[in-house]
Amino acid sequence: MQYGKIDWNDIWKELMTTQQRLDKTGDKEGHWNKRENAERFWKRTQENSERTDSTLNELPLTSGSKVLDIGSGPGRLAIPIAKRVSHVTAVEPATGMMDILKENMEKQGIDNISCVSKRWEDVDVENDLDAPYDVIIASFSLGMPDINEAIQKMQQVSSKYVYLYWFAGTTPWEKHSITLWPALYGTNYVPGPKCDVLYNVLYNKGIYPEMHVFSMDYTNHFSCMDEAMDFYRDRYVIETQEQENLLRNYFRDVLVQENGQLVEKGISTRVRISWENK
Repeated sequence: MQYGKIDWNDIWKELMTTQQRLDKTGDKEGHWNKRENAERFWKRTQENSERTDSTLNELPLTSGSKVLDIGSGPGRLAIPIAKRVSHVTAVEPATGMMDILKENMEKQGIDNISCVSKRWEDVDVENDLDAPYDVIIASFSLGMPDINEAIQKMQQVSSKYVYLYWFAGTTPWEKHSITLWPALYGTNYVPGPKCDVLYNVLYNKGIYPEMHVFSMDYTNHFSCMDEAMDFYRDRYVIETQEQENLLRNYFRDVLVQENGQLVEKGISTRVRISWENK
């Protein structure tokens, strides 16, 4: 029996573009352009230093390594990696994230990070990068419509190792959206593509990566309900009082009291996909 070849990149494109079109949190760069959101993200990463340490320990870094961090955010990985290697190039399109990254570099006296304020899709290999890179990292930053093209560009500038981190299964924030979308917007929510699609895109390119699945706690802390609503109102683009009431009632049930704070708790399943170019 002969089977037709599935175009997994087309599946990625369809899921990603549908999810991004529906997602009112949706302009990710717009959300992370806001300083308060970038600061909240940075603070959350600092509260979970074990995750960062675990990632650093599994990366093949040496004092002479050149590293490319795609979707660096405020520097969760770029900052500590820069202390171990020769040079880091941090690609980050959101101005809020990039501002915090540069402030962190200044505070910690780090001068071996080059910042590229662009989406990976828009990066010019010749003019924006200092290829080749010994280690390329994209940590939960694969919101690219054409993942095949994105990986092709990574391969173009890679001299050895590529480490991608992505999601397996439905994330806690997607579960919220699946519940909320019909009530808020009168339509169903479509989650984005996961690691199964990514693996098959790589497989069809002749890349047979190692995969490691792990779980991670997901938390958001708020001092009060009004602070929580400021955060969620922005993420869900609330435009009417009815939507406001729905959102407040929903998260009043979801958030739990802990040490005088309101906490959103969840567990997400994630995957490290890595390979060595030989």
